[in-house]
Amino acid sequence: MTIKEQKSAFYQFMEKNACNRKTFFWEDRGNNGDQLITMGAQRVLGETGCKLVESPDMAEQIVMNGGGRLHDAFPPAFERIANYRRDYPSLPLILAPQTFQLHVVDFEGICKISSSPLILFARENNSANALRQLKLPQHCQVHVSQDLAFELRDSEFIANLLKNATEKHVLIAMRKDREGVAGVLVKMRAPWLPKKIRRPLSWIRDRMVASVSHDIINKILKQENCPKHLPKIYRDVSSSVSFEEFVAIIRDAALVVTNRLHVSVLGYLLNKRVILICSGEYHKHKVKGVYDLSMSGPDSRTKLYVMGR
Repeated sequence: MTIKEQKSAFYQFMEKNACNRKTFFWEDRGNNGDQLITMGAQRVLGETGCKLVESPDMAEQIVMNGGGRLHDAFPPAFERIANYRRDYPSLPLILAPQTFQLHVVDFEGICKISSSPLILFARENNSANALRQLKLPQHCQVHVSQDLAFELRDSEFIANLLKNATEKHVLIAMRKDREGVAGVLVKMRAPWLPKKIRRPLSWIRDRMVASVSHDIINKILKQENCPKHLPKIYRDVSSSVSFEEFVAIIRDAALVVTNRLHVSVLGYLLNKRVILICSGEYHKHKVKGVYDLSMSGPDSRTKLYVMGR
């Protein structure tokens, strides 16, 4: 099944500029939300006729996967861009829709390493505005396009989920990494333990993380007239379960309360009732930005709850 709705800016660019070109796609590996992003990227690359190759040495262009890696706290992604520009100076580099936070990183310097085209896609207007305030060289282009997970709209993947969707439980998915509200719980990991022990401990930690936002969650559940007869699942499904479980838990939710962006995105694509919580400068920059661009509107069943207003 091909993308039937209005094509995104990223899709249109790839369709116009990448058809039949040998393309190296840097996928990266991450959590379950990143898997949704990768699936969206693969769909666009496939439908626009990119010829994927296994190495930049074989490529006519490089595409870096979208997401939230271009953040001051994650230097490896910036280092990868710099390395591609140094090692393959003649190849165009396309950054699929990203969130950019550039308070510390010398991104202008990275952009000047090579004069070949550098195409920067932001997945929200906040990042695009930040890029446009920089003194970028002429070979850099800045565009805005939806997060790649939204490219799965009208896909067979989403159609099958909609066909089998139910409303068995309420999902409360609060992130337990440093971008969330977990605090010291971020450090409570035990990678040396066997998986059969580590996984239940991880779920206990999920519940403890949710307890940090106990008052806010209860307020939201009350406002949303949460069905009292349905069980509540407290789980950071982006990282605590397999991708198959991640999909199934969201598919079968009557209500989703989360501060995980891609939990909300999949819920949105499945037309679930979703409350997306955001807090903190970067979280508002990213989460509210993606919500405003791609999930707001009178027909949306996804609502934004901004803490600290």
